[in-house]
Amino acid sequence: MKTLAVVLCIICVALRTHAQYENDYAEADRIALNIPASQTNSTADIAAYINKNFDTDNKKVRAIYTWVISHIRYSNDSIHRVILNEDRDQLVTFALRRRKGVCENFAAIFDDICKKCGLRSFAVEGYTKQNSSVDRTSHAWNIVYIDKKWSAYDPTWDAGQSSTFYQPVRTNYFMIAPPVFIQTHMPFDPMFQLLDYPLTYKEFNNGSIRAKNVAKYFNYNDSINKYEKDEPLERYIGATERIQNNGAANNMISTKLSQLRLEIELIYQVKDSVLYNDAIADYNFATNEFNNFIAYRNNQFKPEKTDAQIQLLFDEVRKSIAAARKKLKEVNQSKAKLTLDTGDVEYAINKLDNHMKEQEVFFKNYKAPANNKQ
Repeated sequence: MKTLAVVLCIICVALRTHAQYENDYAEADRIALNIPASQTNSTADIAAYINKNFDTDNKKVRAIYTWVISHIRYSNDSIHRVILNEDRDQLVTFALRRRKGVCENFAAIFDDICKKCGLRSFAVEGYTKQNSSVDRTSHAWNIVYIDKKWSAYDPTWDAGQSSTFYQPVRTNYFMIAPPVFIQTHMPFDPMFQLLDYPLTYKEFNNGSIRAKNVAKYFNYNDSINKYEKDEPLERYIGATERIQNNGAANNMISTKLSQLRLEIELIYQVKDSVLYNDAIADYNFATNEFNNFIAYRNNQFKPEKTDAQIQLLFDEVRKSIAAARKKLKEVNQSKAKLTLDTGDVEYAINKLDNHMKEQEVFFKNYKAPANNKQ
């Protein structure tokens, strides 16, 4: 009961703050609604206009939000077409050209303009709950870091209320505090709940909240800071672990996990392919150098070269063979489920290595009499 009272208090405070923001943002809304059409052909153009006309992050994010929900319509013909993690550039350019899209398009456009205005932001994937019932399709929304704190935004849900280009702009899902937003929006990655004590999927679905002494503390700020610096592979692995550790999954979460695992597998396979091809290149270089020596020998070592020059050739062959073997070893230790067969290449490298050693011994024996005379 105490927990419920706290949540209701947070909601009331958020609503009062929200009403105040509506008044404070009237000028930002007016300017955003009147951005010249010639300045809205790309997110870069929109961001440039906003950066020129606003000097605070608060007003910038408001102008971005107002423009998106007022100029992009929800596409009913694509209502069930939600593809997780689709190419972000395509999501943006496609929707800007058509001036309509699904939740992914709204989130991608809003996120892209925010980033180009210098704001820390993310497009977040997850699912929602309305009237205490979990929706069957996935959803996408945004989080933005303003005034040293993260807040949540759902331009898709507000777009239906702002279908005209006139004020006042109605926004119910603009700059919402995380404890309020989690009542209706569950991100796949618990990190994006922006809560010190994240809810499990089951708790969200059932509308229950654990006491803090039961829930495990999570430093989402540090995790997001690390996430921003991570390469894609580390991001995917981290998200997979957090999702798996957050309790029982529904079909949407299972789909997201499958997609993350596929992304991880593809990165491993691409890395293996690059290593394999580079190993082949090393082998080909070594073979070419070795063949140069054979041609030199067949020409009775004419024109004459110094011992140091010949030794350098052998060293180059040996170095390339070592490099190829090192890369193939990495391929053989790959974490990918579908691995490359390196057997034939390793056999060819070993054969070349043996031939090179034979020729090196031959050359030393060939030069020995001349060296003894000296």
